[in-house]
Amino acid sequence: MKKIKHIIPTMIIMTIFVVLAASCNKNVPEATPLEIYNPTGNTLADVINSDATLSTFKAAVTKAGLLADLADKSKVFTVFAPTDAGFTLSGLPAAAISVIPASTVASVVQYHIIPGKILMSSDIPTTFPNVQFPTSFIIPAPNTNPLVRFSNFPSKRGTTLYLNNIPVTSTDAIAVNGVVHKLYAVAAPPTRVLLDTMARDADLQYLVAAVLAADAGVPTGSRFQDYLANPLANFTILAPTNDAFKNLFAVLGLPQSPTSFSLLPATTVRGIVAYHVLLSRAFSPNLPTTATGVPTLLSASLGAAAPLLTVDAAQGVKGAKNPIYSKITAKDRHAINGVYHKIDMVLMPQ
Repeated sequence: MKKIKHIIPTMIIMTIFVVLAASCNKNVPEATPLEIYNPTGNTLADVINSDATLSTFKAAVTKAGLLADLADKSKVFTVFAPTDAGFTLSGLPAAAISVIPASTVASVVQYHIIPGKILMSSDIPTTFPNVQFPTSFIIPAPNTNPLVRFSNFPSKRGTTLYLNNIPVTSTDAIAVNGVVHKLYAVAAPPTRVLLDTMARDADLQYLVAAVLAADAGVPTGSRFQDYLANPLANFTILAPTNDAFKNLFAVLGLPQSPTSFSLLPATTVRGIVAYHVLLSRAFSPNLPTTATGVPTLLSASLGAAAPLLTVDAAQGVKGAKNPIYSKITAKDRHAINGVYHKIDMVLMPQ
């Protein structure tokens, strides 16, 4: 393997991050509204009340104090409702709902509700990467201010609808004020940002060390670590494991230690880190099913001159100079500001 070149200047990476921070969570696509053609029809509350498979969800909605909203014909919602079996599968049987604090139950329920939009299954996009829709759940302090809401990420592959990475088992239960899609399991809202989530993963300590080394000499506020800790950002990280970095260091003749990043130029490490960052969130069901060139943070810096990653859900991901695909060994580790997938090889741009 050739020695890695200096591939991304400090000032360019700073500029990219400033622009990125200003644009996070914008341009949410608008759903096609469903005409409310039957103002005397059943409400969302009626649909949930009458469905025996949604009794736990009904209990959760009631405890959260949201049943009146779902019964209000002047408001519209898209509701992703885990079935009773889905709650049990997620470790939240009906008995648990009765003892969990109402505020916790409310946060879970609100994360499953998209206010102000009626998204029929035909409205859910099939495009890569995932698109986001703000939910009813406001991100609590200290992660951000009280005006920002969590987003969830519906997508569709073939005839299967997903919320994040969870399949929908039944679609389009229409009501006068919205629609209900039944979920296979509970889509728990994330509680930590990417940097914190990865730092707690024992298998990603080399990657965290790479992020810190890449930030050497970069002013606070414009570093990788600042933006991976920004709750308003929206990334996908293709996260090489410790063993993946050890293999790279062996090829480069460096000690197999997280401190070895200090033996490489900081610009080189920045380039490596940037090549593993996608500028949108992509859960595994939404990854391309055929080999597809995908831009990275390097592309935002270098434009058409930047090498693309090749992503193929069946084979994995491959850098421009990797001879084979890196396998995705763990999927869909969700954080407030993105998602990461573990891979078994460092992706090489050149």
